[in-house]
Amino acid sequence: MTTISYHGSHGRPSPLSALFRNVTDLPARLQHEWRLRQTQKMLESLPAEIRKDIGWPTSDASNPADLRGR
Repeated sequence: MTTISYHGSHGRPSPLSALFRNVTDLPARLQHEWRLRQTQKMLESLPAEIRKDIGWPTSDASNPADLRGR
């Protein structure tokens, strides 16, 4: 069995390897964000009574706290 070790950065990733990791992780991150948005849309489309029962926050625009965030 062959073992290959790299003794260049002493455990710290190089900027190039960090960039490569970010680029290769991009499709998975985009898919995760898309699924998250789809789930939020689905939950927001439920009737208010069901959202209340499952603990999902209301989207009532008459709430002053909601208006501050816009």
